[in-house]
Amino acid sequence: MNNKNNNEEEEWEVLGHDPVPGYKAAFYIAVSLAVIYLIYAFSSGFGAGGVH
Repeated sequence: MNNKNNNEEEEWEVLGHDPVPGYKAAFYIAVSLAVIYLIYAFSSGFGAGGVH
């Protein structure tokens, strides 16, 4: 049973890591741009001739 606890501790050590700066901001920027693009695409009707 002690061996199982040892393996779990080692697994957490391997999975644990310090966050890399910049990735969170880049993720939010990419998602924001995607949402803005989708709003624009749906509002313009995908070029299907909007109301003039």
